[in-house]
Amino acid sequence: MCAIVIIFLESFKSLDRRLFGAFTLVGIAFIYVGFAWRDLDALIIVVISVVTFVALSYYGQTKNFNLIVLGLLLHGVWDMVFLRFSSVVPKGYDIFCLTADIILATYFYVRFNKNRWATIRKEEAL
Repeated sequence: MCAIVIIFLESFKSLDRRLFGAFTLVGIAFIYVGFAWRDLDALIIVVISVVTFVALSYYGQTKNFNLIVLGLLLHGVWDMVFLRFSSVVPKGYDIFCLTADIILATYFYVRFNKNRWATIRKEEAL
């Protein structure tokens, strides 16, 4: 899954990576709504988490992209913690999602900060 996202983003340079990162964070948060749909207690917890990830996504898109990276990493933590509250998630999904979150967070962090590092190096050379 991560490879497909990264190849897609690298193939289409005109895509807005900020926006795609924001949509990715929101999308992975909403997956849990589908898991928790029939369990009201789990659904309430999931909706609270979705609101948090939507806020990180919005402010990451509009203010500081690193909030999206942080949101992806926090979602990885969420994947592990949610199992303590509910059993609605399929077995093994937590490890799969944690891995995907870390890979995507790393990709977006490196890709977004790549231009900043190049600028810093140029300024240091002067």
